[in-house]
Amino acid sequence: MKNISKIVATLFVGGSLMLQGCDGVFDELAINPNQPSMSSYFTTPEAVNDAVLTMYGYISTQRCLGASGSKTQIIRSDEASSNSDYGKPGMYGNDLNASYYTIEQPYTLMYTTASQASYIIETAPSVEFNGNEELRNAYIGESYFWRAFAHYYLLINFRNISPIRHMPRNAKDYIRPLEAPADVWDFIQEDLTKAKELLPVKGYWNADNAGRVTKASAAALLGKCYLYRSGIENHYGNDKTTFYSEAAKEFGDIIDGKYGTYDLTANYADNFDVAHENNVESLLEIQFLGDVENNAFNPGLATSGLAFDSRGLMLPGAGVGYEGVAHDWLYDAFVNSIDKNGCTDIRMFSTLMFDDLKPEIKLHMDASGNSIRLEGPGGFRWEELYPKVDGKEGFGTVANTLAHSFKAGIRKGLDYSMPMMTNSDGSPKLPGVGAGTKEYVYNQPRAHGVNWRYIRYADVLLMYAEAVLSGGTQGMMTPLQAVNKVRNRANFADLPSVTMENVKQERLLELALEGHRFYDLLRWGELTSRFSALTSSDPSFKKFISATDYKGFVTNKHEWLPIPINELNSNPYIKENNPGY
Repeated sequence: MKNISKIVATLFVGGSLMLQGCDGVFDELAINPNQPSMSSYFTTPEAVNDAVLTMYGYISTQRCLGASGSKTQIIRSDEASSNSDYGKPGMYGNDLNASYYTIEQPYTLMYTTASQASYIIETAPSVEFNGNEELRNAYIGESYFWRAFAHYYLLINFRNISPIRHMPRNAKDYIRPLEAPADVWDFIQEDLTKAKELLPVKGYWNADNAGRVTKASAAALLGKCYLYRSGIENHYGNDKTTFYSEAAKEFGDIIDGKYGTYDLTANYADNFDVAHENNVESLLEIQFLGDVENNAFNPGLATSGLAFDSRGLMLPGAGVGYEGVAHDWLYDAFVNSIDKNGCTDIRMFSTLMFDDLKPEIKLHMDASGNSIRLEGPGGFRWEELYPKVDGKEGFGTVANTLAHSFKAGIRKGLDYSMPMMTNSDGSPKLPGVGAGTKEYVYNQPRAHGVNWRYIRYADVLLMYAEAVLSGGTQGMMTPLQAVNKVRNRANFADLPSVTMENVKQERLLELALEGHRFYDLLRWGELTSRFSALTSSDPSFKKFISATDYKGFVTNKHEWLPIPINELNSNPYIKENNPGY
């Protein structure tokens, strides 16, 4: 599946389509799908498959969920700060505006995906599949899924959107009025219901197609939409209808094995490396391919297709403009989470990079009774990466002195199996020390090809518990059993009873820095109180980028991103931007 980068990308920009060819299957056929010649091309199952794979490519390009969209979801929360240009919209400074390109890029590419999906939905039924209706249904099901996903992303981030309900056929179809959020939710849920009916169950796709969506993918996203809709609209919308029973039903069907067997991996860390991608815990996994040989950075080209650009997440000192840090409250939350053997929560070691020799860290032991140390890129430990200077704690000798205010860096989303950059004499280049010459290593952002496990089984279990505790109808599993199953994997004792506060705490520890936290706070109605408390109590909160840049979270503004200026200028139906912009 990681060869999707070879598929052509047809880019929807404002009110027109801009074409970018590549060296893949569409070398000679980079055709505007609105032209009649496109219909004449889509006459075989192979051509339909190529078009379907293109949607996966749109989603995983750097300028969609790679560099831009990933920071929109991760850095925007209260968990981390970034000094990368991609992270600036999540730092609540002056750069969070309608012109900022890392907001506009995923916005455009999500609409591109929805447009492509609509074309396939309308075209594939007329293609001859030689009796293989299951394959035709799979392709159409994928199209319904990705159209729903694109609108889901746009809705939870931009709030006021104009969905693509059919393939644009003329100029007027590119200019659509905004629709009420409730109507967009309905449309998304309808698409996911159709996707769930048409998609195959787990096991249909062979190993070469790992990562393609299934019925369980659609059920998981549909349940997530029901859950998110119930919370978001309760706090911000006019429609107070809740869908907790519908959410619980979707999650319960997955838990009961209706669509195949899903489970927690025995090792929590297997969800965040390259070696164990597309494992038993994965329901929706965005495929990325690390690539440092091709440094072109244009969406739609093969050289930009699937590389995950990790700028804004990398350890301080790894490269100017690349770094990210975790906020101290998150570090402290893990430190205070002690398992039944008296050890620090094992999930901390897959989530953060920190000084594991500090007295508050209780290391785990191997079978021989030796402490299991935390290793960074190249196998280096904290004291090797950040040697103390004049007794100074924190990140030691790094280029960005603001890093000294933070206790931990980010581990999730990065490939720590790669070596650090080396100096000209072959010695390891440590953060902030010297200039390296090797480029095919950890320091290169596009070298990181770790897949984004967008929805995994642990998330399903916790969302199921939340849905039932919020009033949804319970299935075969109880909320307590669901939460305890997640806790047991991390070597924690069973809770005797469960509340929403338990679910919130478990989501924090289990899913930190995976792109869920902002939307958790959003649907719980806790964004304002949370950001206000941290801004008041932590002088370094959201200030890694600049001591003066953070302007503070503004209620009734920062819940949503601004509608991009290009859309405002080209769509006469949009009279004003989202509140505050």
